Amino acid sequence: MFYLTYKPWIVHEMIEKMDWHLFYQKRVAIVEQVKSGHLNPNVSWNNWVCKLPYEFPVVSNGGNEIGISRNKEKNSITVTFWVYRNFFSAPSTTFVFTDDKDDIATFDERVASKPENNWKLKDGWYRLFGE
Repeated sequence: MFYLTYKPWIVHEMIEKMDWHLFYQKRVAIVEQVKSGHLNPNVSWNNWVCKLPYEFPVVSNGGNEIGISRNKEKNSITVTFWVYRNFFSAPSTTFVFTDDKDDIATFDERVASKPENNWKLKDGWYRLFGE
C-alpha cells in the first residue's frame, strides 16, 4: 500500500481496466439505444450531452452523462463515455465508440501519434486522453 501512494498511476490504470471490463456490455447496450434513437442529447446547456436515465448504472463518470455525435448524412454515430472527467482546460480520459469513418481516421491518427495516452480497445472502441 505504501508503495502505491508514490505510484498513483498504477492504481488509476487498474481502476480504468476494471471499469472497461465491468461496464463494457452496459456501454454496448447504451450505444445500441443511441443508434436506435432512444437516447439523444437532453441537457439544456449543451447540444451533444445526454444525461442517462436512472435505470442505467454509472457507466460514465462526472454525472453519468455521455456525449452523442451524429452524422445523419453518413448514418453514423460517436458516443463518448467519460472515465475521468475534467472541466475547463484540464484534459479528460474517455472511452469512445464510433462507426464514423472520419472519426475512426482521426482516432487512429491520435493512437499512432501518442500511443502512451491513446489506444484502440476493440473495433470501433477507443481509449482517448485529452482534447
